[in-house]
Amino acid sequence: GALTMAADTVAEQRTRRTYPKVGEASAHRGSDGGTNTLARGASAPHHGVWELVVDADPVPEARALESPMRVTFTRPDGTEVTVDGFHEGGRQFRARAYCDAVGTWRWHSESLFSQLTGKSGQFDVGPSELPGKLRIHPDDPYQFVYDSGEWFLHIGDTGYRCLTDTEPEWQAYIDQAVRMGTTKIRAWFCRSRDTVEALLATDRATLNLAYWQEIDRRLTYALHQHPQLQFQLIPYGEDTNELRRYAEDDAASQAIARVAQARWSAFPNVSWCISNDREIVPPGSDLKDRCVPTTTIDHIGQDMAAREPWGTLLTNHQSRWKGYSFCKAPWSDIVTLEDMDQVDGTLIATYRQRCSAPVVNDEDRYEHHRRPQHPRYFFRRLMWASLLSGGHATYGGLRTYEPYDGELRGVQGYFDACVSGKLYFGAHDFRHIHAFFKETGLTLAGWIPDDSRVGENPAKAMCCAKDESVLLYLANPTGAKPETDGASEHPVACKLRLGNGQYTARWFDPRTGLFVQDKIVEGPDAMLTSPGPADWVVLITGPHSQEGE
Repeated sequence: GALTMAADTVAEQRTRRTYPKVGEASAHRGSDGGTNTLARGASAPHHGVWELVVDADPVPEARALESPMRVTFTRPDGTEVTVDGFHEGGRQFRARAYCDAVGTWRWHSESLFSQLTGKSGQFDVGPSELPGKLRIHPDDPYQFVYDSGEWFLHIGDTGYRCLTDTEPEWQAYIDQAVRMGTTKIRAWFCRSRDTVEALLATDRATLNLAYWQEIDRRLTYALHQHPQLQFQLIPYGEDTNELRRYAEDDAASQAIARVAQARWSAFPNVSWCISNDREIVPPGSDLKDRCVPTTTIDHIGQDMAAREPWGTLLTNHQSRWKGYSFCKAPWSDIVTLEDMDQVDGTLIATYRQRCSAPVVNDEDRYEHHRRPQHPRYFFRRLMWASLLSGGHATYGGLRTYEPYDGELRGVQGYFDACVSGKLYFGAHDFRHIHAFFKETGLTLAGWIPDDSRVGENPAKAMCCAKDESVLLYLANPTGAKPETDGASEHPVACKLRLGNGQYTARWFDPRTGLFVQDKIVEGPDAMLTSPGPADWVVLITGPHSQEGE
């Protein structure tokens, strides 16, 4: 099957132009085949979206940045959620509910505008197979889970501009990101290189509604076609000036976050990241270049968290090597980092000690920015090492932070870019990570990193354990510099500390997605030798009763 197929050669890709799939989108679709993930009328699917549409006269332009109405949704158990509505153009106003409970829901509206207040009604939510929103795992604060209870295997991709209206290949990008194994895409609202002025009319008194609607169209497409795929939306992008305006109580700047939440907090495929790659500095610092005070981000975070109706996860992203400044902030759900060469999990381990929250290295090297010499090995190593250190990582390919030019800038389909020679197959082995967890039935919830079992040299060997089971990643690099390391042409050997007794070592080839050897090893000090050269994943299970006992 596609999950276990051997890695395609360049020649095969160029000849066949076929794309290996991690799984059919329909595996997570609702009972209607996925066409009703965003519903109106009498019914909606569990873990989908229900949308209210109300007709009324347009509000005065002077009040265009305000919330036109508030809608309170009452769940079947009587609990209530109140959300902001939004203007969809002309006489149309909308509000959205995330359908997190099965049964009959009721709603009513309030507004300062007479035609939008006093409306009421009800709708039914029925069972579906949709995965739902992303949450922190109830049994492990460092892991994610869908509302459906399914563990979320985090494999991030940097697709900053995939929602931008000037990107022509956005659909191929999203579809092929899923096929390569991506489960999360980082996306911002910038049209230019790094600013979000396109969200507003030139006078900043009204919204550029067509721009918001195109973002909506693309998120809705992804929700229908790939409901398991998560988007981390970055509403302020890298717009330093817009962030500073927020702190000055600029109405247009503050409307950006509020309207974004009104439109998309109900979407199960959305989480929030306030800004990207800003240097976060203490209050009173010299605000040069990309510097933004901690108090500004904290202000936005508090506002978004207080307004957030459906518990959508929230974080912020800051400059490379600058860590994360909001570990103690009540609004922060995720530790988001930008660093480089984190193939030994050291930074993730550091932040696991500081915060009880998922730790994500969301930006490392790209295939075209600070490019590693061996991209396929580097990114495979980065992903496995991050997972085994109890964290998560994100891949970067083309220059998706720059407007599309048909060459290396903007978003394109991953496999298309590999076939045309623009990418170097850096993400080709991510689908095999899915294969491993699908075949073993494992999740990483409750697994504890413990490199002491395998020599305390995480650049070469990493380990995590749960109960009597042990999971190893043996990187087997050619040197000591991640930027230039390749996978060794020789087998790898190591000593692993176990309990007494016999264990089964299952050797998994992360380049092909295949288990290639099961072998009995003896504790307490088991000697492991790989079946072949390059890097390997090893699952140790046991101990087993010995014959005659």
